[in-house]
Amino acid sequence: MSTEALTIIASILLACMAISVCVMIYLACRFMETIEKSLAKCKYIQSNRESFSAAGLVGKLMRTCLAANMLMIPGLFVRKGVADISDLESFPKSMKRVLLSSWVGLVVSTTLFFAFNWLLEVLK
Repeated sequence: MSTEALTIIASILLACMAISVCVMIYLACRFMETIEKSLAKCKYIQSNRESFSAAGLVGKLMRTCLAANMLMIPGLFVRKGVADISDLESFPKSMKRVLLSSWVGLVVSTTLFFAFNWLLEVLK
């Protein structure tokens, strides 16, 4: 594969990561309070708020990503007793859709970027 093609692939993956991070930052700045109010009975959300509330923008981003993670695999958090099933079921569907699609996009694009980098090292 040519150097130009490899550069284009890496650039596309990096752009996808950047777009996902930008969307997560927007969601953190604009909707963090709404997300936390919607999940008010969840111990996991309360604990994260206490831990990261003084960390500024990075703290908001962490809290948003951790909330998205909880919404992505709610069964695990309910089983551990740190999430309330009624809060998870009543969470706004439109916000959940945007939050999860952005979070999954970030995780997938980051994973593919590092896998691509590893593959390039192996093929050298």
